[in-house]
Amino acid sequence: MRRVLSIAAFLLLTLGVAETAQGVEMHTYGHPFCQGAKVRDYEAPLDGLPAIRHVRLDEDLPFGPRNMSIYQSALSRVIVGKGGFGYRFFDDTYGIRKKVDLDWDVKTSLSRIDRRGEVLREVASQDQYFGVVTEIGEMSFWLDAPPGPALHRYDIEFRDHGSGVVLGSYSEYLRVVRPTFHAGIAVNRDQVRPGQKVFARVENHGTSWISFGLAYEVQRREGGRWVEQDLGVDGWLLPLILMSGGSSGWCMPYLVPVDAAPGRYRFVKDLGFAGRRDKRAVAPFSVGG
Repeated sequence: MRRVLSIAAFLLLTLGVAETAQGVEMHTYGHPFCQGAKVRDYEAPLDGLPAIRHVRLDEDLPFGPRNMSIYQSALSRVIVGKGGFGYRFFDDTYGIRKKVDLDWDVKTSLSRIDRRGEVLREVASQDQYFGVVTEIGEMSFWLDAPPGPALHRYDIEFRDHGSGVVLGSYSEYLRVVRPTFHAGIAVNRDQVRPGQKVFARVENHGTSWISFGLAYEVQRREGGRWVEQDLGVDGWLLPLILMSGGSSGWCMPYLVPVDAAPGRYRFVKDLGFAGRRDKRAVAPFSVGG
């Protein structure tokens, strides 16, 4: 029986954080290969740096008003090409509260650091005062990072304006990397028999984000040409799926028919790269007799 593959949301940011990302389930088919493991960890150089106090995301600050949660407004600690890092606040009352009296001095700074975490120089900073705030969502603590590969530390400090007492201070390590485009698809096994299932997944080995839909093909080599095989799908409703650098997942299954002819097969999928032409990625496998 044929089926129509559909999806409710039209945007998913995989292995990242975003303000408006809509959750779409990534099917793993109960297989470890499909669970979205990292194929390259671009955050690894940050993990060995000295311990710092991180912001507890999506929670109220311990010294701040209730129902005023803080969140990270950058997609990742890894900045690809040019970008920055920062935080914003969200009004958990959804506008029921008309104002909040903070009386805060907030200093943010961005410093270039070496591989041991020691500060080399400050590259950006900002001082802001927040008294009576009526638009919590407009409070922004964003700093742009200089271009070029480097490690940085972002620091944010909250002080009581009247007394000068430090209410809280937090930090985050960042890494700036050059954009690289190196993505494809890979199979979990390169040889199968009729009646067995084979999976292909998307693998993004580069630093830059890639985009793709749910559609894919399975083809068989016949008489010197590739012939599309029947997947039992009447149509695809295509979301835009974005995958960050170093990530993998979004498996594509193929149940080899019991009467399948032996020979060379391959998965085929289109992958998009920001500002570049799409790439048609292939992953070969063979079906034995």
